[in-house]
Amino acid sequence: MAHPQTPPTFNPVITGSDEYSVELNDANITAKAWKSSRYDGSKTETAVLNQYSEGDISVGKTTAVQKYSRNIYLGNGVIGMEENGGEDNNLVNFPNFSYITTLKYITVNGDNTISTDIVESKPDDFNSRRGFYRSFYEDFPIKSPCKVIINDVSIKTNLKDSYEIYFNGGQLQNIIGIKMPPTGFQISDTDSFYKITQNNEAKFSANVLFFNQNELREFYTGSMEEIEGDTANLTILEVNSFIEPFFKDYKTPSNYVGDKRMFLSFCTQSGIPQIPSNGNEFTPLRTNIEGSAPAGEIYNTKNLAEISTIEIMSSSLDYFGSGTPPAGDVLHLVKTPLFGSNQIYKPGSTGQAGGTGGINTTPTNPQPTNFATGSLLISRTEDATPSLLINLPKNEHLPDGIGEKGFVIMPDNLHPHVKKNLIHFLAKAGVSLDLDTIPALDTTFERLS
Repeated sequence: MAHPQTPPTFNPVITGSDEYSVELNDANITAKAWKSSRYDGSKTETAVLNQYSEGDISVGKTTAVQKYSRNIYLGNGVIGMEENGGEDNNLVNFPNFSYITTLKYITVNGDNTISTDIVESKPDDFNSRRGFYRSFYEDFPIKSPCKVIINDVSIKTNLKDSYEIYFNGGQLQNIIGIKMPPTGFQISDTDSFYKITQNNEAKFSANVLFFNQNELREFYTGSMEEIEGDTANLTILEVNSFIEPFFKDYKTPSNYVGDKRMFLSFCTQSGIPQIPSNGNEFTPLRTNIEGSAPAGEIYNTKNLAEISTIEIMSSSLDYFGSGTPPAGDVLHLVKTPLFGSNQIYKPGSTGQAGGTGGINTTPTNPQPTNFATGSLLISRTEDATPSLLINLPKNEHLPDGIGEKGFVIMPDNLHPHVKKNLIHFLAKAGVSLDLDTIPALDTTFERLS
Protein backbone atom coordinates (compact mmCIF):
# COMPACT_ATOMS: atom_id res chain seq x y z
CA MET A 1 0.00 0.00 0.00
CA ALA A 2 1.42 3.31 -1.06
CA HIS A 3 2.00 5.93 1.61
CA PRO A 4 0.09 9.21 1.11
CA GLN A 5 2.09 12.11 -0.29
CA THR A 6 3.17 14.67 2.27
CA PRO A 7 1.53 17.97 1.29
CA PRO A 8 4.01 20.72 0.38
CA THR A 9 4.15 23.93 2.34
CA PHE A 10 3.21 25.96 -0.80
CA ASN A 11 0.21 25.86 -3.09
CA PRO A 12 0.15 22.91 -5.48
CA VAL A 13 -0.49 23.38 -9.20
CA ILE A 14 -3.14 21.25 -10.88
CA THR A 15 -2.70 20.62 -14.60
CA GLY A 16 -5.46 18.52 -16.09
CA SER A 17 -5.98 15.58 -13.67
CA ASP A 18 -2.42 15.65 -12.32
CA GLU A 19 -1.12 17.55 -9.36
CA TYR A 20 2.46 18.85 -9.31
CA SER A 21 4.48 20.15 -6.40
CA VAL A 22 7.74 21.88 -7.32
CA GLU A 23 10.17 23.15 -4.74
CA LEU A 24 12.79 25.82 -5.55
CA ASN A 25 15.84 26.50 -3.45
CA ASP A 26 15.72 30.24 -2.81
CA ALA A 27 19.47 30.35 -2.36
CA ASN A 28 19.92 29.68 -6.06
CA ILE A 29 18.40 33.04 -6.93
CA THR A 30 21.38 34.91 -5.49
CA ALA A 31 23.99 32.58 -6.98
CA LYS A 32 25.95 34.18 -9.85
CA ALA A 33 25.85 30.98 -11.90
CA TRP A 34 22.07 31.05 -11.69
CA LYS A 35 21.27 34.72 -12.19
CA SER A 36 23.90 35.84 -14.72
CA SER A 37 22.42 33.79 -17.53
CA ARG A 38 18.82 34.41 -16.53
CA TYR A 39 18.81 38.08 -15.49
CA ASP A 40 22.05 40.02 -15.85
CA GLY A 41 22.89 38.22 -19.07
CA SER A 42 19.51 38.92 -20.67
CA LYS A 43 18.83 42.46 -19.47
CA THR A 44 19.11 45.32 -21.99
CA GLU A 45 19.21 49.04 -21.35
CA THR A 46 19.31 51.95 -23.79
CA ALA A 47 19.72 55.71 -23.44
CA VAL A 48 18.23 56.52 -26.87
CA LEU A 49 15.53 54.51 -28.64
CA ASN A 50 16.63 52.86 -31.91
CA GLN A 51 20.24 53.95 -31.40
CA TYR A 52 23.31 52.53 -29.66
CA SER A 53 24.97 54.84 -27.15
CA GLU A 54 28.05 54.36 -24.97
CA GLY A 55 26.97 52.70 -21.72
CA ASP A 56 24.04 50.79 -23.23
CA ILE A 57 23.63 47.14 -22.26
CA SER A 58 23.06 45.26 -25.49
CA VAL A 59 24.52 42.67 -27.83
CA GLY A 60 27.65 44.24 -29.29
CA LYS A 61 26.88 47.74 -30.58
CA THR A 62 23.35 47.00 -31.75
CA THR A 63 20.50 49.03 -30.33
CA ALA A 64 19.19 47.66 -27.04
CA VAL A 65 15.58 48.63 -27.64
CA GLN A 66 14.08 48.98 -31.12
CA LYS A 67 10.70 50.54 -31.88
CA TYR A 68 9.47 50.48 -35.45
CA SER A 69 7.09 52.86 -37.18
CA ARG A 70 4.47 51.57 -39.60
CA ASN A 71 3.67 55.02 -41.02
CA ILE A 72 4.43 56.25 -44.54
CA TYR A 73 4.07 60.04 -44.93
CA LEU A 74 2.82 61.46 -48.21
CA GLY A 75 4.62 64.71 -49.01
CA ASN A 76 2.73 67.59 -50.56
CA GLY A 77 5.43 70.23 -51.01
CA VAL A 78 9.10 71.21 -50.83
CA ILE A 79 9.86 74.84 -49.90
CA GLY A 80 13.41 75.61 -50.99
CA MET A 81 15.75 78.25 -49.60
CA GLU A 82 18.84 79.61 -51.34
CA GLU A 83 21.55 82.20 -50.70
CA ASN A 84 19.55 85.08 -52.20
CA GLY A 85 16.18 84.21 -50.72
CA GLY A 86 13.69 81.43 -50.41
CA GLU A 87 10.51 80.49 -52.22
CA ASP A 88 8.38 81.87 -49.37
CA ASN A 89 9.42 85.37 -48.30
CA ASN A 90 7.43 85.08 -45.06
CA LEU A 91 9.81 82.43 -43.73
CA VAL A 92 13.23 82.74 -42.10
CA ASN A 93 15.67 82.00 -44.90
CA PHE A 94 18.07 79.17 -44.09
CA PRO A 95 20.24 78.86 -47.23
CA ASN A 96 20.64 75.34 -48.63
CA PHE A 97 17.80 74.02 -46.48
CA SER A 98 14.23 73.10 -47.38
CA TYR A 99 10.96 72.45 -45.60
CA ILE A 100 9.33 69.21 -46.71
CA THR A 101 5.64 69.27 -45.89
CA THR A 102 2.90 66.71 -45.40
CA LEU A 103 -0.76 66.59 -44.42
CA LYS A 104 -1.34 62.83 -44.55
CA TYR A 105 0.19 59.51 -43.61
CA ILE A 106 -0.88 55.93 -44.20
CA THR A 107 -0.45 53.25 -41.56
CA VAL A 108 0.18 49.61 -42.45
CA ASN A 109 -1.68 47.63 -39.80
CA GLY A 110 -0.63 44.25 -38.45
CA ASP A 111 -3.01 42.46 -40.83
CA ASN A 112 -1.60 44.42 -43.83
CA THR A 113 -4.67 46.60 -44.15
CA ILE A 114 -4.26 50.35 -44.66
CA SER A 115 -5.57 53.23 -42.54
CA THR A 116 -4.96 56.97 -42.99
CA ASP A 117 -4.60 60.07 -40.84
CA ILE A 118 -5.06 63.57 -42.29
CA VAL A 119 -4.56 66.98 -40.66
CA GLU A 120 -7.82 68.90 -40.76
CA SER A 121 -7.20 72.37 -39.38
CA LYS A 122 -10.35 74.02 -38.11
CA PRO A 123 -10.70 77.34 -36.26
CA ASP A 124 -10.34 76.81 -32.51
CA ASP A 125 -10.35 73.01 -32.95
CA PHE A 126 -6.84 71.60 -32.75
CA ASN A 127 -7.65 67.96 -31.95
CA SER A 128 -6.76 66.77 -35.45
CA ARG A 129 -3.45 68.63 -35.33
CA ARG A 130 -2.60 67.27 -31.88
CA GLY A 131 -3.33 63.71 -32.97
CA PHE A 132 -1.24 64.01 -36.13
CA TYR A 133 1.72 65.54 -34.31
CA ARG A 134 1.82 62.73 -31.73
CA SER A 135 2.92 60.34 -34.47
CA PHE A 136 4.85 63.00 -36.38
CA TYR A 137 7.12 63.89 -33.44
CA GLU A 138 7.71 60.22 -32.59
CA ASP A 139 8.52 59.25 -36.18
CA PHE A 140 10.68 62.30 -36.95
CA PRO A 141 12.64 63.37 -33.84
CA ILE A 142 15.08 66.25 -34.24
CA LYS A 143 18.60 65.12 -35.28
CA SER A 144 17.28 61.85 -36.73
CA PRO A 145 17.53 61.03 -40.47
CA CYS A 146 14.63 60.66 -42.88
CA LYS A 147 14.42 59.55 -46.52
CA VAL A 148 12.71 61.38 -49.41
CA ILE A 149 11.51 59.30 -52.39
CA ILE A 150 9.99 60.88 -55.51
CA ASN A 151 7.08 58.77 -56.78
CA ASP A 152 7.58 59.67 -60.45
CA VAL A 153 10.59 57.67 -61.70
CA SER A 154 10.93 59.94 -64.73
CA ILE A 155 11.90 62.91 -62.53
CA LYS A 156 15.66 63.48 -62.34
CA THR A 157 16.94 63.90 -58.79
CA ASN A 158 20.22 64.11 -56.92
CA LEU A 159 18.67 63.16 -53.60
CA LYS A 160 20.86 61.79 -50.83
CA ASP A 161 20.00 58.51 -49.16
CA SER A 162 18.92 60.41 -46.04
CA TYR A 163 18.62 63.92 -44.59
CA GLU A 164 19.00 65.11 -41.01
CA ILE A 165 15.97 66.71 -39.37
CA TYR A 166 16.89 70.10 -37.87
CA PHE A 167 13.37 71.07 -36.77
CA ASN A 168 9.98 69.36 -36.71
CA GLY A 169 7.71 71.95 -35.06
CA GLY A 170 6.42 73.88 -38.08
CA GLN A 171 7.74 76.70 -40.25
CA LEU A 172 9.50 79.76 -38.79
CA GLN A 173 7.87 83.01 -39.95
CA ASN A 174 9.68 86.36 -39.83
CA ILE A 175 8.29 88.78 -37.24
CA ILE A 176 10.92 91.34 -36.21
CA GLY A 177 14.41 92.05 -37.56
CA ILE A 178 16.94 94.12 -35.59
CA LYS A 179 20.19 95.48 -37.03
CA MET A 180 22.36 96.24 -34.00
CA PRO A 181 23.69 99.83 -34.06
CA PRO A 182 27.47 100.38 -33.81
CA THR A 183 27.20 102.12 -30.43
CA GLY A 184 25.03 102.11 -27.35
CA PHE A 185 24.23 98.39 -27.19
CA GLN A 186 25.92 95.14 -26.33
CA ILE A 187 24.88 91.48 -26.45
CA SER A 188 25.89 88.81 -23.95
CA ASP A 189 24.84 85.25 -23.24
CA THR A 190 24.43 82.91 -20.30
CA ASP A 191 23.30 79.32 -20.21
CA SER A 192 19.73 80.42 -19.61
CA PHE A 193 19.16 83.73 -21.42
CA TYR A 194 20.41 86.24 -23.96
CA LYS A 195 20.87 89.79 -22.71
CA ILE A 196 20.75 92.94 -24.82
CA THR A 197 22.04 95.90 -22.83
CA GLN A 198 21.18 99.47 -23.77
CA ASN A 199 23.76 101.73 -22.16
CA ASN A 200 21.82 105.00 -22.49
CA GLU A 201 18.84 106.41 -24.32
CA ALA A 202 20.13 105.11 -27.64
CA LYS A 203 17.61 103.90 -30.18
CA PHE A 204 17.93 101.27 -32.84
CA SER A 205 17.37 104.12 -35.32
CA ALA A 206 15.87 102.89 -38.61
CA ASN A 207 17.09 99.36 -37.98
CA VAL A 208 14.00 97.67 -36.52
CA LEU A 209 11.90 96.03 -39.20
CA PHE A 210 8.50 94.42 -38.81
CA PHE A 211 7.35 91.60 -41.07
CA ASN A 212 3.98 89.91 -41.38
CA GLN A 213 2.14 92.72 -39.61
CA ASN A 214 -1.05 90.68 -39.72
CA GLU A 215 0.72 88.12 -37.56
CA LEU A 216 1.91 90.87 -35.21
CA ARG A 217 -1.63 92.07 -34.69
CA GLU A 218 -2.61 88.64 -33.37
CA PHE A 219 -0.70 89.31 -30.16
CA TYR A 220 0.16 93.04 -30.17
CA THR A 221 -2.82 95.17 -29.22
CA GLY A 222 -1.06 98.53 -28.90
CA SER A 223 -0.93 101.32 -31.40
CA MET A 224 0.93 100.64 -34.64
CA GLU A 225 1.28 104.36 -35.40
CA GLU A 226 4.94 104.44 -34.38
CA ILE A 227 5.74 102.02 -37.21
CA GLU A 228 6.21 103.95 -40.41
CA GLY A 229 5.92 101.42 -43.19
CA ASP A 230 8.11 98.50 -42.15
CA THR A 231 10.70 100.32 -40.07
CA ALA A 232 10.80 102.09 -36.73
CA ASN A 233 13.04 104.21 -34.51
CA LEU A 234 12.72 102.30 -31.24
CA THR A 235 14.45 101.68 -27.92
CA ILE A 236 14.76 98.27 -26.26
CA LEU A 237 11.80 99.20 -24.06
CA GLU A 238 9.66 99.74 -27.14
CA VAL A 239 10.90 96.58 -28.86
CA ASN A 240 10.01 94.56 -25.78
CA SER A 241 6.49 95.96 -25.90
CA PHE A 242 6.03 93.80 -29.01
CA ILE A 243 7.71 90.68 -27.59
CA GLU A 244 6.30 90.49 -24.06
CA PRO A 245 2.58 90.30 -25.04
CA PHE A 246 3.38 87.29 -27.20
CA PHE A 247 4.02 85.24 -24.06
CA LYS A 248 1.75 86.87 -21.48
CA ASP A 249 -1.40 87.50 -23.49
CA TYR A 250 -1.08 85.21 -26.48
CA LYS A 251 0.75 81.99 -25.61
CA THR A 252 0.19 81.47 -21.88
CA PRO A 253 -3.65 81.47 -21.88
CA SER A 254 -3.92 79.46 -25.11
CA ASN A 255 -5.04 75.83 -25.15
CA TYR A 256 -2.77 75.18 -28.12
CA VAL A 257 0.81 76.49 -28.21
CA GLY A 258 2.27 74.63 -31.21
CA ASP A 259 1.80 77.70 -33.40
CA LYS A 260 2.79 80.10 -30.60
CA ARG A 261 6.49 79.50 -30.21
CA MET A 262 9.05 82.30 -30.63
CA PHE A 263 12.62 81.91 -31.90
CA LEU A 264 15.70 84.11 -32.08
CA SER A 265 18.32 83.84 -34.85
CA PHE A 266 21.76 85.45 -34.94
CA CYS A 267 22.27 86.66 -38.50
CA THR A 268 24.47 88.45 -40.94
CA GLN A 269 22.76 91.16 -42.93
CA SER A 270 23.47 92.00 -46.56
CA GLY A 271 23.64 95.79 -46.73
CA ILE A 272 21.02 98.30 -45.65
CA PRO A 273 17.52 96.75 -45.43
CA GLN A 274 15.24 97.60 -48.31
CA ILE A 275 11.93 99.17 -47.34
CA PRO A 276 9.57 97.42 -47.43
CA SER A 277 11.61 94.36 -46.48
CA ASN A 278 10.71 90.68 -46.58
CA GLY A 279 13.54 89.63 -44.30
CA ASN A 280 15.63 87.82 -46.91
CA GLU A 281 18.59 90.08 -46.17
CA PHE A 282 18.83 88.42 -42.74
CA THR A 283 20.84 85.17 -43.02
CA PRO A 284 21.24 83.02 -39.89
CA LEU A 285 24.86 82.07 -39.27
CA ARG A 286 25.87 78.47 -39.98
CA THR A 287 28.05 77.59 -36.99
CA ASN A 288 29.96 74.84 -38.80
CA ILE A 289 31.30 77.35 -41.34
CA GLU A 290 34.54 79.20 -40.60
CA GLY A 291 33.96 82.64 -39.14
CA SER A 292 30.47 81.85 -37.88
CA ALA A 293 31.42 80.47 -34.47
CA PRO A 294 33.97 81.38 -31.77
CA ALA A 295 37.55 80.91 -32.88
CA GLY A 296 38.61 77.29 -32.74
CA GLU A 297 35.08 75.94 -32.23
CA ILE A 298 32.75 74.25 -34.68
CA TYR A 299 29.17 73.42 -33.73
CA ASN A 300 27.89 70.67 -36.00
CA THR A 301 24.83 69.93 -33.87
CA LYS A 302 22.29 68.85 -36.52
CA ASN A 303 19.56 71.02 -34.99
CA LEU A 304 18.55 74.69 -34.99
CA ALA A 305 21.57 75.63 -32.89
CA GLU A 306 23.77 74.86 -35.91
CA ILE A 307 21.98 77.64 -37.78
CA SER A 308 22.27 80.00 -34.81
CA THR A 309 18.61 79.74 -33.82
CA ILE A 310 17.18 79.06 -30.39
CA GLU A 311 13.69 79.08 -28.88
CA ILE A 312 12.80 81.98 -26.61
CA MET A 313 10.53 81.11 -23.69
CA SER A 314 9.87 84.60 -22.24
CA SER A 315 11.19 88.16 -22.09
CA SER A 316 11.66 90.67 -19.30
CA LEU A 317 13.13 94.14 -18.89
CA ASP A 318 15.38 95.50 -16.14
CA TYR A 319 16.33 99.16 -15.69
CA PHE A 320 19.62 100.57 -14.52
CA GLY A 321 21.34 103.93 -14.14
CA SER A 322 19.93 107.27 -13.10
CA GLY A 323 16.88 108.97 -14.48
CA THR A 324 13.58 107.55 -15.55
CA PRO A 325 13.31 104.68 -18.04
CA PRO A 326 14.50 104.26 -20.67
CA ALA A 327 17.67 105.93 -19.35
CA GLY A 328 19.14 102.45 -19.51
CA ASP A 329 17.68 98.97 -19.66
CA VAL A 330 18.48 95.31 -20.19
CA LEU A 331 16.30 92.98 -22.24
CA HIS A 332 16.43 89.37 -21.03
CA LEU A 333 15.33 86.75 -23.55
CA VAL A 334 15.00 83.46 -21.68
CA LYS A 335 15.93 80.56 -23.94
CA THR A 336 14.99 76.91 -23.88
CA PRO A 337 17.46 74.34 -22.51
CA LEU A 338 16.43 72.03 -25.36
CA PHE A 339 19.75 72.25 -27.21
CA GLY A 340 22.07 72.39 -24.23
CA SER A 341 24.09 75.25 -22.81
CA ASN A 342 27.03 75.34 -25.21
CA GLN A 343 25.55 74.49 -28.59
CA ILE A 344 25.04 77.99 -29.92
CA TYR A 345 27.95 80.39 -29.98
CA LYS A 346 28.36 82.95 -27.23
CA PRO A 347 29.20 86.47 -28.47
CA GLY A 348 32.32 87.74 -26.76
CA SER A 349 33.83 91.18 -26.29
CA THR A 350 35.93 91.69 -29.43
CA GLY A 351 34.04 93.83 -31.92
CA GLN A 352 30.86 93.60 -29.89
CA ALA A 353 28.18 96.12 -30.77
CA GLY A 354 28.91 99.27 -28.77
CA GLY A 355 30.30 97.26 -25.89
CA THR A 356 33.38 97.23 -23.71
CA GLY A 357 32.80 93.55 -23.08
CA GLY A 358 29.99 91.18 -22.35
CA ILE A 359 30.08 88.39 -19.82
CA ASN A 360 32.30 86.29 -22.09
CA THR A 361 35.63 88.03 -22.39
CA THR A 362 38.14 85.19 -22.61
CA PRO A 363 40.46 85.19 -25.65
CA THR A 364 39.32 81.65 -26.52
CA ASN A 365 35.74 82.80 -27.04
CA PRO A 366 35.84 85.95 -29.20
CA GLN A 367 33.14 87.47 -31.34
CA PRO A 368 32.47 85.38 -34.50
CA THR A 369 33.81 87.45 -37.39
CA ASN A 370 30.74 86.80 -39.57
CA PHE A 371 28.45 88.25 -36.90
CA ALA A 372 29.99 91.74 -37.28
CA THR A 373 28.01 94.19 -35.15
CA GLY A 374 25.14 91.76 -35.25
CA SER A 375 21.65 91.29 -36.59
CA LEU A 376 18.86 89.56 -34.71
CA LEU A 377 15.80 88.00 -36.30
CA ILE A 378 12.73 87.07 -34.26
CA SER A 379 10.33 84.51 -35.70
CA ARG A 380 7.33 82.44 -34.67
CA THR A 381 6.06 79.01 -35.64
CA GLU A 382 3.24 78.18 -38.02
CA ASP A 383 2.44 74.47 -37.72
CA ALA A 384 -0.88 74.10 -39.57
CA THR A 385 1.11 72.16 -42.19
CA PRO A 386 3.45 69.66 -40.51
CA SER A 387 6.93 70.34 -41.87
CA LEU A 388 10.48 69.07 -41.49
CA LEU A 389 13.42 71.45 -41.88
CA ILE A 390 16.15 69.39 -43.54
CA ASN A 391 19.55 70.10 -45.10
CA LEU A 392 18.26 69.68 -48.67
CA PRO A 393 19.32 72.35 -51.22
CA LYS A 394 16.31 72.14 -53.53
CA ASN A 395 17.79 73.59 -56.72
CA GLU A 396 20.71 71.19 -56.54
CA HIS A 397 19.02 68.00 -55.33
CA LEU A 398 15.64 68.44 -57.07
CA PRO A 399 16.49 70.27 -60.32
CA ASP A 400 13.28 69.03 -62.00
CA GLY A 401 11.06 69.57 -58.96
CA ILE A 402 8.91 66.82 -57.47
CA GLY A 403 6.70 66.03 -60.47
CA GLU A 404 2.96 65.47 -60.41
CA LYS A 405 2.90 62.21 -58.43
CA GLY A 406 4.31 63.67 -55.24
CA PHE A 407 6.77 62.01 -52.91
CA VAL A 408 6.95 60.03 -49.69
CA ILE A 409 8.84 60.74 -46.47
CA MET A 410 10.12 57.65 -44.69
CA PRO A 411 11.03 57.65 -40.98
CA ASP A 412 14.44 56.19 -40.21
CA ASN A 413 12.84 53.44 -38.09
CA LEU A 414 10.25 52.35 -40.66
CA HIS A 415 9.33 48.70 -40.10
CA PRO A 416 11.37 46.40 -42.41
CA HIS A 417 8.16 44.71 -43.59
CA VAL A 418 6.68 48.06 -44.63
CA LYS A 419 9.95 49.19 -46.21
CA LYS A 420 10.32 45.92 -48.12
CA ASN A 421 6.80 46.29 -49.52
CA LEU A 422 6.72 50.08 -49.93
CA ILE A 423 5.42 50.07 -53.52
CA HIS A 424 2.83 47.40 -52.67
CA PHE A 425 1.37 49.43 -49.81
CA LEU A 426 1.52 52.77 -51.65
CA ALA A 427 -0.36 51.25 -54.58
CA LYS A 428 -2.82 49.65 -52.18
CA ALA A 429 -3.42 53.08 -50.63
CA GLY A 430 -4.25 54.55 -54.04
CA VAL A 431 -1.04 56.53 -54.59
CA SER A 432 -0.51 57.09 -58.32
CA LEU A 433 2.57 55.13 -59.43
CA ASP A 434 1.57 54.19 -63.00
CA LEU A 435 1.68 50.47 -62.24
CA ASP A 436 0.03 47.79 -64.37
CA THR A 437 -0.06 45.38 -61.43
CA ILE A 438 0.53 45.71 -57.71
CA PRO A 439 3.70 43.83 -56.63
CA ALA A 440 3.08 40.69 -54.60
CA LEU A 441 3.49 40.96 -50.84
CA ASP A 442 6.88 39.83 -49.53
CA THR A 443 6.39 38.31 -46.07
CA THR A 444 10.10 37.97 -45.17
CA PHE A 445 9.92 40.45 -42.28
CA GLU A 446 6.21 40.30 -41.58
CA ARG A 447 6.49 38.75 -38.12
CA LEU A 448 9.37 40.97 -36.98
CA SER A 449 8.24 42.89 -33.91
